[in-house]
Amino acid sequence: MTDAINTGDFSRLNRLVADSVNSALQEAKTEFAQKGIQYNQIKTQQDGRTVYHYEKKTVEHTIPAPKPAPAPAPQVKHPFKRIGNVSGVLYSVFGGILLGLSILTFLVMGILTLVFRAPVFAILTGVFGFGIIGAARMIGLGGSIRGRLNRAERYLRLCGGKTYVSLAELAKATGKSLRYVRKDIKKMIAKGLFPQGHLDEQETCFILDDVTYGQYTQSAEAFRMRQQMLEQKKEEPTLSEQIQTEKNKQQAQFDAMLGEGRSCIRRLRDLNDRIPDENLSADLFRLENLLNEIFDNLKDHPEQMNRMNKLMDYYLPTTIKLVEAYEDFGRVSNPGEDIRNAKKEIEKTLGIINDAFSELQNNLFQEAAFDAATDAQVLQSMLAREGLTKEPAFVYAEKRDEE
Repeated sequence: MTDAINTGDFSRLNRLVADSVNSALQEAKTEFAQKGIQYNQIKTQQDGRTVYHYEKKTVEHTIPAPKPAPAPAPQVKHPFKRIGNVSGVLYSVFGGILLGLSILTFLVMGILTLVFRAPVFAILTGVFGFGIIGAARMIGLGGSIRGRLNRAERYLRLCGGKTYVSLAELAKATGKSLRYVRKDIKKMIAKGLFPQGHLDEQETCFILDDVTYGQYTQSAEAFRMRQQMLEQKKEEPTLSEQIQTEKNKQQAQFDAMLGEGRSCIRRLRDLNDRIPDENLSADLFRLENLLNEIFDNLKDHPEQMNRMNKLMDYYLPTTIKLVEAYEDFGRVSNPGEDIRNAKKEIEKTLGIINDAFSELQNNLFQEAAFDAATDAQVLQSMLAREGLTKEPAFVYAEKRDEE
C-alpha cells in the first residue's frame, strides 16, 4: 500500500483488495453453504471497475412426505338390533309418572276415606293402590329391558373382532355364572337382539353370524360323519371274523342236527320196546341201524348236511308219528276193522321207509365214495409209476378203464 502511494500506481492495490474481498466472500459463502444458505454472485462494472454483488439465494428444501399411517383394521360389525332401547325408556318414564300420580292420589283418597268415611273413597284408594303396583311393575320391566340391552352390548364388546366366543369366557369377564350367561344369551336370541346369533350343539359357544354358524354346522356334520364311519368300521367284522362266524353257525346247526337225529333214534328204540309185534319190531331194528349209519357217516362228512333237511323236517318226524300211532293202536283190546287196516298200512309203510332210507344213504354218500375210489386209483397209479409196486402203471390204468 505504501509502494502504491509513493509510486502512484494503484493497480496492484486494487488487485490486492479485490483478492482479499473475494477470499473473504468465498469463506462466507462456504460457511453459509454449510448452514444451508446460498448466494448468487452478480458481477457489474462501476467506473471502470468490476464490482461483485451477492444476493441471498432461496433454497427450496424438499422435505420427504411422511409415510401414511397404516390403515386401521376394519372393525367387524356384528348383526345386532337395539330392541328395547325405546320401550325400556318409555316403560321407566311412564311408570315413574304413573307411580308418582298413583301414590299422590292414593294418599289423598286415603285421607278422604278417613275424614268422610265414604265407601267410594275407600274403593278409589284400593284402585290407586293397584295402580302403584302396576307402575312399579312397569318401572321394573323398563329396567329389565334396558339392563338386557346393556348386557348385550357388553357381550358384543367382549367379542371384539371375533365372530364367536365361548360362554365360559363371557361368564368370567362379566362375573356371572355360566348357567346365567347361557340363559341370558338364549333369551336375547329369542328376543331378536342378535338376529343371526346361535349357540353350538353343546351350548358352550356363542356364534354371532350365519356365515360362521354355517361353517360350524358343516364342520360338525363332517366330524359326525367321520365318527360314524369309524364306529361302523369298528362294528363291521373283518373277513376272517365273518368266515369264523359262518363256520361257528354251521357247526352249531350241524351239532343241532346230530343231536336231533340221535334223539329220534332213541324215541324209535323206546317205541320198539313197547311194540310186541315181531315183524314190525324187526323193521324198526333195521330202521334204527340205518339211521345210526346215516348219522355216523354224516358226522364224518358234514358237507352233506344240506341234503339232510328233508329227512329231518318230514321223513323222520312222520315215521315216528306212524310208529307212535301203531303203538297206540296196539293198546286197544278189541280193535275194529279200521284200526286193523291202519296197522297193516303202517307195517307196509315201514318196509317202504327202510328201502327209501337205504337208498337215501347211498345217495348221500355216493359222491364221497366215488371220490375215495378215485383217490385210491390215482394213488395206485402213482405208486406203480414210481416203481414201488409189482404191477406196472398201465395195468392199473386198464383196470380203471374196465371199471
